[in-house]
Amino acid sequence: MSRSVSFLANNKMQVLQSFPRKSILLAISLITIFVVLFRFYGDVPVDYYRNYAPGDAILPVKTNNETPQPGYFKAQPEWNWDVPDYASGWKGYARKPRNRDIVVLTASDGGGHNSAIPNVLERVLDDREKYCRKHGYTNLWLNTSRYDIGDAHRTWSKIPAVSEAFYLHPTAEWVWLLDTDIIIMTPEYDLVGEILGPDAIQRGLMRDTPILDGQLKNNPTHINTPKDFRVEDIDILITQDHQSVNTGSTFFRRSAFTRLLLEMMTDYTMLMGKEHVGAEQDAIKHLMLEHRLVRNHVGIYPQRKFNAYAQGGENMGYRDGDLLVHFAGCWVGGKCQEWFEEFWGKKGHTDVWKPKEQ
Repeated sequence: MSRSVSFLANNKMQVLQSFPRKSILLAISLITIFVVLFRFYGDVPVDYYRNYAPGDAILPVKTNNETPQPGYFKAQPEWNWDVPDYASGWKGYARKPRNRDIVVLTASDGGGHNSAIPNVLERVLDDREKYCRKHGYTNLWLNTSRYDIGDAHRTWSKIPAVSEAFYLHPTAEWVWLLDTDIIIMTPEYDLVGEILGPDAIQRGLMRDTPILDGQLKNNPTHINTPKDFRVEDIDILITQDHQSVNTGSTFFRRSAFTRLLLEMMTDYTMLMGKEHVGAEQDAIKHLMLEHRLVRNHVGIYPQRKFNAYAQGGENMGYRDGDLLVHFAGCWVGGKCQEWFEEFWGKKGHTDVWKPKEQ
């Protein structure tokens, strides 16, 4: 509102100099009406104009994890994070990232189903700090309660957290979004050599693989990942379980496409503001199924590569040597605390515990 009033005031003299007396009176009257209207709409709740919030930064970035941000998250400065010029070159990001340019992001307020695990947020943050210190990665926690996402489910707030992570760390090439109910089981695991490096992407991504929307046998989509791809085009790394993609452990690369995808996923009119059981997972799944361009930029790894579950068969359940274990769905049978403590006691183990099935 103040910006609009300032704009009108600065142009008032020009109006006075260029119009006759009657026109001047008319202009002053119009200015008065506009000022009154802007003041009125300044008091309207943000929900009223949520979908039309300005894209420009209106307030300084807030890094305090306890203080709520003042206003709709897309109006915050961190939503406009920079993409370097070399990201648009023909080689893109087909290069080996430096460890210091990898951010391990925990986007959580410590609530939800995970709150059944005693001190879960403090424990995993400390564990991830040790892992990052060992490899030279950057550990980051952002309190998702700070973001104004309207009436959408709280899990949507992980998306503005990814954007803020890129903003807070301007040299970061990759942001690894990790849910709270995940334990890093193999501290020696090298993200660059195993997942993020161009060679790892080239050999590891699943080609011509069905993109799932429920059980494949009962609901085939007839849409597959590309048979071939350019490493420099891959901007998102994700896995899918027996039902669909799972965003509990997802890698985002700093690129113009990633910015576009985050904005598309949080389109309040089409996706974020609608009733989706899987929230942000449904959004990225929808975009992958509907748009070939998205499929060309989202790479799917085998699930156990960086999103093994506490239970499951050879392709899904945790086995010795896997990077992490994810307790997805543990609340269904009230197993969250039991499973968490069991795996917590085995992280970093070197003995045979859960060997691969023969």
